[in-house]
Amino acid sequence: MPKKVIENCTVSDAYLSVMADRGVDYLFANAGTDFAPLIEALAKAQALGSPHPIPITCPHENTAQHMAIGYYLITGRPQLTMMHVNVGTANGMNGLLNASRGQIPMIFSAGRTPTNEDAIRGHRTLDIHWTQEMFDQAGMAREAVKWDYELRNAEQVETVIDRILSVIMSDPKGPAYLSLPREVLSMEIERFEYESPSRVQAAAPAEPNTTALDQASALLASAEHPVIITNWAGRNPKVMPELSKLATDYVIPVVEYRNRYVAIPRTHKMYVGGNPNPYVARADVILVVDAATPWLPSQVTPSDDCKVIHIAPDPHYSFLPIRGFRADIALACDTALGLQSLNQAMSSHAKSGILSRNKRRSVIEDTHKKLEDSWEKKLDEVKDQTPLHPAFISHCIGKVSDSETIFSKESQLQVQYLDTSKPTKILNAGASSGLGHGMGVALGAKLADREKLVIGTHGDGSYMFNCPISAHYVSAEQELPILTVIFNNQKWQAVRGAALSLNPNGYAAKANQPPLMYFTVDQQYERAVEVSGGYGERVNDPKELMPALERALKAVVVEKRQALLNVTASDLS
Repeated sequence: MPKKVIENCTVSDAYLSVMADRGVDYLFANAGTDFAPLIEALAKAQALGSPHPIPITCPHENTAQHMAIGYYLITGRPQLTMMHVNVGTANGMNGLLNASRGQIPMIFSAGRTPTNEDAIRGHRTLDIHWTQEMFDQAGMAREAVKWDYELRNAEQVETVIDRILSVIMSDPKGPAYLSLPREVLSMEIERFEYESPSRVQAAAPAEPNTTALDQASALLASAEHPVIITNWAGRNPKVMPELSKLATDYVIPVVEYRNRYVAIPRTHKMYVGGNPNPYVARADVILVVDAATPWLPSQVTPSDDCKVIHIAPDPHYSFLPIRGFRADIALACDTALGLQSLNQAMSSHAKSGILSRNKRRSVIEDTHKKLEDSWEKKLDEVKDQTPLHPAFISHCIGKVSDSETIFSKESQLQVQYLDTSKPTKILNAGASSGLGHGMGVALGAKLADREKLVIGTHGDGSYMFNCPISAHYVSAEQELPILTVIFNNQKWQAVRGAALSLNPNGYAAKANQPPLMYFTVDQQYERAVEVSGGYGERVNDPKELMPALERALKAVVVEKRQALLNVTASDLS
């Protein structure tokens, strides 16, 4: 097999060369003293024109982690992040947890404080090198990764990198953690040789078991009241056409419950909304497509006779400590391949349920029509409302975007008012509810496809979690003009909803302003973007929103600089 050779180098040189060879485009990093040998290697690679992941300076780890996630969601290629020893790892945990629970592959690395007090190249040179050392730095990350390791020597650089990439890109996908001691990165090597391309590949996507697949297709084909429920399936770009075909051909209503991506267009006649309860209650067969939580057991339970089928790379979500949803048939497979196989297998059983399908077609289509009518009715009711209603804000954003626009969603954005005809355009990467993902994901998506318009939408609470000065800085430095729209209701609505639903007649419900959920200072977020040369504007009147969006888009599209609109918003109602 072809090999590549580097002469008179360091472990850092070798590490960067192999990463670049394996298709890692970027290093999203927040540096510290542990980076010294790596910075030298990066400067050397830049001077000599050697292949290396392009370094992106991220003033906060949250930005770095979520840029890697956003870049992967658009390209399908995992990226490298690096943080400063234990403290950087701690700051990066929010993004790591989102990647872990969202099954997003990422190479999360961090320097390791030198262990040698003197003599060895890269040894301790500052007092913090004593206080930063931990007995088990990787222990912070271990529960959230598929694999963790510490680089030990020069000889294993290629093996370690190939193992990381093969593990994180095999289903179910997820992140890995690698610690890098400064002494090891500083080691000098006379000759480093590695194979190119790699001979260690990720496992090929799995297809479903044929016997279980036939059982599932027979159940679905003969069902009188089937339903498909999903919430994560849309993260796989190949799912939308397969799911749409299955729902159309076999007249099965589709519920996207608390979805983070869009798996079926909102205009599809089999789409029936986001509430699974009435469908679960009367279903005789439920197809759960990549949904860790398809419904809330405290609210609804399928009948004893109802059969439940799961399709996902890990249909039992083994990374969750407890999960008790019924699974009469569990198909462990790539979600898109599973749906494609199910479509094919259904044809041999199609005749058994043709009368039921004909009977329910008009009912489902009528339900969908009523859903679309309710969206229009809501928009008409709130279009002149002040503060601005999320439905109206979403409608206006929909008017200035199209099917190619990429959205990073961390707000009350109502996606039914957008063009959802194409997959992986709505990205909501906070799978562990780690707020502060939206701006990094938007920047990563823009980096992956600079020609696309990228719009990030955030609540005011989540905007602050984004460490926005860090994100605005990266946008300016890397020339990644994105549009940020803040739905500013001056509260954490999720916290308020949880508190009041648990104690609807309690003290918090009766209080004018309960603690820990409201923001009492009127923040001028539009001024924060100006620090990095962006365009900012406050919107208080519904009549001002469309002109403000047009001005903001001019800044983004024509002037090639970022823009932010701080929109005074109401709660959903």
